[in-house]
Amino acid sequence: HASRVLPASPVKGLPMTTDYGRRGDSIMSRAVNVPFTGLTQWLRTQPQAASLSAGAVAGMSAEAILFPLDTAKTRVQSRRGFWGCGGIRSIYRGFGTAIGGSVPASAIFFFVYEAVKNVVHKDSSADAKGYVATVMLASVMGELTAACIRVPVDVVKQKLQTGQKGGSLLRLQPSVLAASFQATAMRDVAHSSLQFPLYECLKLGAAKWMSLDLNQLPTTTSAFCGSIAGMASAVVTTPLDLVKTRLNLRASEVTTVAGRTASQRASCALMASEAREIYRTQGVSGFFKGAGLRGMWMGLGGFIFLGSFETAKNQLINR
Repeated sequence: HASRVLPASPVKGLPMTTDYGRRGDSIMSRAVNVPFTGLTQWLRTQPQAASLSAGAVAGMSAEAILFPLDTAKTRVQSRRGFWGCGGIRSIYRGFGTAIGGSVPASAIFFFVYEAVKNVVHKDSSADAKGYVATVMLASVMGELTAACIRVPVDVVKQKLQTGQKGGSLLRLQPSVLAASFQATAMRDVAHSSLQFPLYECLKLGAAKWMSLDLNQLPTTTSAFCGSIAGMASAVVTTPLDLVKTRLNLRASEVTTVAGRTASQRASCALMASEAREIYRTQGVSGFFKGAGLRGMWMGLGGFIFLGSFETAKNQLINR
């Protein structure tokens, strides 16, 4: 089987020889590798693009696996309670909406998160404290950017999860949507400010203990670090999550409140009103309603979400 040398390939990384003597070896079968090889080499030089793709995979994986826990948490936190919202019936109601929002939101979050980390502090081993501060800044920037997609999707998703009708964003008062955005931003910024620095600290500690470079840390170890960080930060930020959930589910009922306070910072008034109602009816412990489910959801989510992200990113860059 003679093999003859081809001219230099215009696509970097393609083999320079081909075997014309083997039966069934067609031009089409050789051409299939052209875009794939070019894509993988491009991703090696464009880590932000790999972060964007890996973030989308991570968001879809976590949402698909853990959606029933998310629904259960939302129903527990609602005014009607878990059984009043349907219990375990229709546990996947709103799943399509959740996936449709989680994929772009997660992709945008990780794109911003990795970009800020790479620009501000490239060397994680040079200054551990500076690196953790950079991670906190990157996570906050990522959450605020992703909230532009996450907030309207969450409003519709949670209304569907609890069986409410009229979940269209066109029916919402602007002040209610603004209040939901503020509550979500506060929750996500607080959550990420705890989760990701803790996640990176745990990874740094694990890498030092295993005598490995941070980039060589096994994916399972990174996933366990993400699980611990996610569970701890989820429980601490449950009060903000509860206020956000109540605002989202109250959207169709608060038109009079929104109208009355339109000229007096309506969104802040709605958040304060919701917090007062929770305290009046259930006390301080009421702010941690659903904390167990949220901790379990974020603990498993940290393992799946961050583990999927690290796996996908490594596969895209190092393939």
